[in-house]
Amino acid sequence: MEAYELNTNVSTVIDETGSLQKFYSLTDQLSKTRHVRFTNKLDDADNIEWHFKYRGHQLTLQYNIYNGVTLMPQNSKDVNTAAKLAVKLKKAG
Repeated sequence: MEAYELNTNVSTVIDETGSLQKFYSLTDQLSKTRHVRFTNKLDDADNIEWHFKYRGHQLTLQYNIYNGVTLMPQNSKDVNTAAKLAVKLKKAG
């Protein structure tokens, strides 16, 4: 398993009351409409992180029982891409 350094200070909340079902719906949407392939998955009891590459940028979709569903870059150069994709995911609902 590859280690990722996540910067949670730049995460974008997609749905702060999001459920696990919402998280899986978004992963399905990313796979089908954005042609994303998930490269690494971390599943804990209260936190799930799925890492993927989107248009050459390393991002993470996260579900947390306390914070809902968030999208974050895996490094600082991908902050803008994460924010733009989060807006698209919010609109798609």
